[in-house]
Amino acid sequence: MMVFMMRFLKKQLLKFSLGLMAVWLCMPLLWAQTGGAEILNFKATRMNSDVAISADIKFDLPSSIEEAMYKGVSLTFVSELEVVKARWYWTDKTIATASRQTRISYQALTRRWRVLPWAEGLSPSGLGVQLPQTYETLAEALTVAQRIYNWRVMSAVDVDDTNYWMQLSYRLDISQLPKPLQIGLLGKGDWSINATLRQRMQLTGAAP
Repeated sequence: MMVFMMRFLKKQLLKFSLGLMAVWLCMPLLWAQTGGAEILNFKATRMNSDVAISADIKFDLPSSIEEAMYKGVSLTFVSELEVVKARWYWTDKTIATASRQTRISYQALTRRWRVLPWAEGLSPSGLGVQLPQTYETLAEALTVAQRIYNWRVMSAVDVDDTNYWMQLSYRLDISQLPKPLQIGLLGKGDWSINATLRQRMQLTGAAP
């Protein structure tokens, strides 16, 4: 009886494992989830001993947000990256995570737009807050917030094969808005700017 039960359990475990493998093999190579924004040109590049990612985020800023910015409301856009190693026999293993923020504010006295980048990740100049930049128009400031270029996120030594996936999430961080404004935005979808894109990592070499 015991031998029969052991054989039965082994068969069930084998069927379960084959089922998981089939699901994993049938997974789409790319999926995206958007909410008022779209991630384009998402790629990973080998830069010396690091892995850097680049992407373009496309969205239109609603007029209600633009009006609030002219009244002194600052916007913070957050980018979060996760790199995982896919394993058919177990849950995916997280290899690296990184986050960065871009804060845009209007300076009424100078009538200029101030952009303050801040990142966690690998950088030749170190981690943390970078020098703020100023621009004459909101469109110029948004261009900075909508582009991720050569963001160093992990060591290339950690990537030993091609069985890796990378997921980029981008959003307007509502939690950093003034509290009264957060309460007033309940149920208003025009302030929802977010997008998520997951795809297999295809690491390429940096252009000379």
